[in-house]
Amino acid sequence: MELLIVKDRRIDYDGSAIGSHWAYRNFGLLGNSLVVFRGKCDVKVEEMIDIEDLRQNKEIKSDDMVHYIIEVFDLVNTLFASTLQKLFIARLCEVLGEYGIKTMRKGDDIYVNGRKLSISIATVSPVSVKIHIGINVEAKGIPEGVEATGLREIGITDVEEFMERTGRALVEEFKKVKKDSLKVRWAQ
Repeated sequence: MELLIVKDRRIDYDGSAIGSHWAYRNFGLLGNSLVVFRGKCDVKVEEMIDIEDLRQNKEIKSDDMVHYIIEVFDLVNTLFASTLQKLFIARLCEVLGEYGIKTMRKGDDIYVNGRKLSISIATVSPVSVKIHIGINVEAKGIPEGVEATGLREIGITDVEEFMERTGRALVEEFKKVKKDSLKVRWAQ
C-alpha cells in the first residue's frame, strides 16, 4: 500500500473522493493506497454513501479535519470493506493511546470523553474497496446536536506529525495483514 501525505495544501472533502481511482486520478497512485490530507468536510447529499444518514437527513460536516482516503483492490466485498475500516479505526485508537489519550470505539467511530472525534464510511466500487475516515482537528462547524471534540481539544497540536504517524501506522497494519495472509497454507 502506497502512502501519500499531502502537506502543501488543503483539500476539502465533499464525498467525491470515495469514488474509485481517486488517488490515481489526482496523485498518480496506482493500486492500493492511503492518501492523508487536511481540509474541511461537507458531504453533499448526492455523495452520501450511508443510506441511514440519507434517510435521517443527517449533515456530515466539519470546518477542519484530517482525512484518510483508502483504496484496496485485493478483494471487492462490503464485509471486507467494513472489517478493514474497523481495523483501521482500532489502530487509530491505539495510536491515540500512544499520545496518552483514552479512546472508546463505537463501531466505526472514535470517542474521547464521550465526544465524537471521527467520522467514517466504507463501501465498494466495481473494482475496489473505498474507505474514508475523518478526524476533527477542532470541533467547529459540526452539525447541531453532535457532541464532538477535536485533536486540539485533546492536546494534539502538531497536526502534521499526527498525519505522518497515523498514516504510517495504517499502512504498516495493512502490510502486516497482507503478509500474514500470504504465509499460511490451506487447512486440509
